[in-house]
Amino acid sequence: MAIDQSKLGQLIQEQMQEIENDPDIPENAQIGRVVSIVEIVGPKGQEGEFTNIRVRANARPYVAIGLLEVAKIGQLKQMGA
Repeated sequence: MAIDQSKLGQLIQEQMQEIENDPDIPENAQIGRVVSIVEIVGPKGQEGEFTNIRVRANARPYVAIGLLEVAKIGQLKQMGA
């Protein structure tokens, strides 16, 4: 079964465009660690909707957890919390 990857590709493309256009990021900056979180949602079956969360990181687990915490704080600030 093939899963349409275009949504993930589009999101990454938008993220990279925002990074490239951000005047606060210096020219010589590099991408460091990356964490991706993907929610997989399937059709409703006998036991309800199928949902699975996949997390991948190119960092040691404790670094990935720290990045997730920083991202969480950023998202909460965007929500006004």
